[in-house]
Amino acid sequence: MFHRVLPYKDVIDNMLKSNSDSIQLMLSTGEWQQLQHVKDFLKAFFDATVKLSCSYTPSAHKLLQHPFAISKVYRDIRELENRDETLAPIVKAMTTKFLKYWDDVPLVTIITNCLDPHWKVKYTVKMMQKYKENLGLPAHNEEGRVNYALETMFNLYNSRINVARPASTRSSAGSGSHHGLLDDLRDEDDLDENASMNELKSYNLEMVEKHPVDILDYWKRHSSASPTLAMMARDIFAVPVSTVPSESCFSSANRILTDKRSKLGPNVFERLVCMKDWIDAENRTQHFVPGETSSCVETQGSGTATEAESDDEEYDPKDTELWYLRNNY
Repeated sequence: MFHRVLPYKDVIDNMLKSNSDSIQLMLSTGEWQQLQHVKDFLKAFFDATVKLSCSYTPSAHKLLQHPFAISKVYRDIRELENRDETLAPIVKAMTTKFLKYWDDVPLVTIITNCLDPHWKVKYTVKMMQKYKENLGLPAHNEEGRVNYALETMFNLYNSRINVARPASTRSSAGSGSHHGLLDDLRDEDDLDENASMNELKSYNLEMVEKHPVDILDYWKRHSSASPTLAMMARDIFAVPVSTVPSESCFSSANRILTDKRSKLGPNVFERLVCMKDWIDAENRTQHFVPGETSSCVETQGSGTATEAESDDEEYDPKDTELWYLRNNY
């Protein structure tokens, strides 16, 4: 509401001035500034709600970035408290509530951000340090904490891959070739030389991606060079960080299974829910931002997601995450 009212500040003031009975309702310059600050503060929460509620694109790698954006708003408003005490109780109450859940950032959230090629470990550490600074929290060896979390999970996944590797090497030796036996021995030497840890080091030493990339496509392309990290990314990015999609599914089910349609069998009901979702997916574009590459799967054959644009129709930049501003929504 604030983002719609503030551009019409002069219009509202002139309208109130023209009516003697309403002139006492006029806001002062300081009060308009307070509304601007509150709008900026609430916008960070609103943007996080919209973007983290995505059901057709991965959202796990964005989870840490939004609390960080919120922490910057807390910092800015806290600095304003010295000049405007009216915001102090609001900021104090909301900061206490925020720290209740985000004082200690979950390690899985940190690991997920490290697997984002735009951030990796280097900038994840910097973000964590700034995050603590913005909230006035002590930062105790954030670099060591981030590296320990990532290496621990990496070793766990790497052990799963190493268990499966001997079976593949044995199958390759069945050809009876002497070169095949020699290759098996060389593969074992490579494992003994801790080649798996070089995978993690090489990933962090590479330059971060400076342009938007499809994060699922990125790890698909790097699955041969970084099999362990690709397996981690596959498992983590498949988990949505919000319960909104599942709750929306229940709401949709209530509209399908009504008192007059109470005899639908489970198989028919499941097909109706899936068909509705697949049809809606073809036109659902509220999670896409112009200039960003979508992380979507084609609907043909899978029916699990949507394309950012069709083959016959050019992508409309109006259909973005700003769907809530459209008049026909």
